Amino acid sequence: MKELRIKLTDDQHEKLMTKLSIEGQKNLEHTTLSGFSITLNEAFAGMSWLTVDMNGELDLGDVNWEIR
Repeated sequence: MKELRIKLTDDQHEKLMTKLSIEGQKNLEHTTLSGFSITLNEAFAGMSWLTVDMNGELDLGDVNWEIR
């Protein structure tokens, strides 16, 4: 099986986990199931960034990624 690996800094990981936790709690309070999406964007080789959308978009900034 192949893998898509997206490497996050500690700061990016913390922001992602905080966003998912806060928005997940809101979903529980309002009994909604909004889910989330993760979008890997690439303008050209070497310029990639990651966004997460869950009740609003979070731009995590530059990321390194690979398909293995």
